[in-house]
Amino acid sequence: MLSRSRSALASYEAHHGPNMTPMVDVVMVILIFFMASTVVMGPEWFLRSGLPRKGSTVAAQPLPETRITVRLSITPDRQTVVSIDGGPPGTPVDAASALRVLVPDSLAASSITLLIDAADDVPYDDVVTLHEAAATAGITKVGVVPR
Repeated sequence: MLSRSRSALASYEAHHGPNMTPMVDVVMVILIFFMASTVVMGPEWFLRSGLPRKGSTVAAQPLPETRITVRLSITPDRQTVVSIDGGPPGTPVDAASALRVLVPDSLAASSITLLIDAADDVPYDDVVTLHEAAATAGITKVGVVPR
């Protein structure tokens, strides 16, 4: 019986089909990436806002004595401008400090409803920054004005 030589070239030529190992490695890395990114998204689910429901037939409840409306808009040079109750325009950081001044104690914060009126082109990050500033100031009733 004559034996055939099994050189590297002969082994390579005998192989048929694609190598599946790199594809499995890439799929595993993508799976781990998506699993890890769901942990990062978690805090966004806990933003407590009073959002109106479309087509709701329930009558609106009366608002508390104090209502603060914060308007967010975009300037032509793509900067976010914030105005609290029609006051002078400022940045979202200025609005955060202004909310802390408006709400000196926790008793006053419980009677305040903050309405965020954001233009359609305002970055979501600025709305979240304002929402976080309200939570830091102790305002628990935060709503978003529908467009």
